[in-house]
Amino acid sequence: MAKRGLEKYVTYPSIVLTGQSGTVSTKITFPYRHLNYTFTIEVPLSLYEGAKLSGKSAHVPAGILDAWLAGYYKAFALDSSQIKVYQLLLTQFRKIRSELNLNDDEYLELITAYVQSLPYDVKKLSSIEIVPRFPVETIVDGVGICSDKSLLLDGLLSHEGYAVSILQFAKENHLTVGLPAPAGYDFAGCGQVVIETTVISYIGHPAGEYADTTSRPKVFLIGHGTKQYGCVREVAKILSTLTTLNEKLSENGTLTREILQRQEKLNLLKEELILSRDTLPVLLAEGKTGEYESLRLVHNKNVERLNKSLSSYNKLVTEYMELAELAEFIQHNRLDRPAVSRKLRTFEE
Repeated sequence: MAKRGLEKYVTYPSIVLTGQSGTVSTKITFPYRHLNYTFTIEVPLSLYEGAKLSGKSAHVPAGILDAWLAGYYKAFALDSSQIKVYQLLLTQFRKIRSELNLNDDEYLELITAYVQSLPYDVKKLSSIEIVPRFPVETIVDGVGICSDKSLLLDGLLSHEGYAVSILQFAKENHLTVGLPAPAGYDFAGCGQVVIETTVISYIGHPAGEYADTTSRPKVFLIGHGTKQYGCVREVAKILSTLTTLNEKLSENGTLTREILQRQEKLNLLKEELILSRDTLPVLLAEGKTGEYESLRLVHNKNVERLNKSLSSYNKLVTEYMELAELAEFIQHNRLDRPAVSRKLRTFEE
């Protein structure tokens, strides 16, 4: 087939199969919602070893700038030699989808959970030359850095018809996966929501060094999928709620500070009551009835103030505990977005 476009000028990486026979058994284990799923696939040894031994660099003529990168990332994610491995994995994912009756959004979250749960390959960061793994390597090795995991997720989702892309954060030297975003919900004006692959997180929740940046990532489309993620607005509400909760509950949060201030005032009032309680019998014994009566009135009013302050303080503490429970639920159920949404609706009622 004749080469077109940049393929005429750029030599991209590709897997060259070895002559080895047999397979390498690969155990896949990952969490989704409140269960752990485990299965084993058999990856052709010639494919895995071929991917490890194949070159990972592209030969790029001068003057092309970044235009070649789209083809470079596609070369890893969509190398045709990996189709069988993708099919092995996706067959298992589809079984889980059928068992749980998942819709397209939930199925996307299932596949994402698998990739996010792969351990981060800290050792690879010490390599002299950090180049991406082919997805088949990441699957078998069971670890990866941002580029490895993002290319794997892009490959899987692309084969399932999703409109995925690679987002490149040049300054932070970071890659993530992108999905088309509704107007006003994209990251830094790039038209995409991010899927962070290095940690378990909500789709659309940026993490790591780039989370607070305002720089716009470069977007490189992978494949020709058309399916989108329909829960972008829902997740945005979840994340907005979590931000509000953190602003109230953090060490310097508004609700935390208010509780501490109320507690300090209560302690001062209690000290004043203890002092007046101990002084009243002395005044009475010394026959200082006028002073005794004045202090008794003050003491009784302070008792009323204390009871009201305690009631107000207890309400704040109860509110804090309820909000803390909600924040913990949101944090600990990142793999169960529907359950979090139901919790928020219940909490608002």
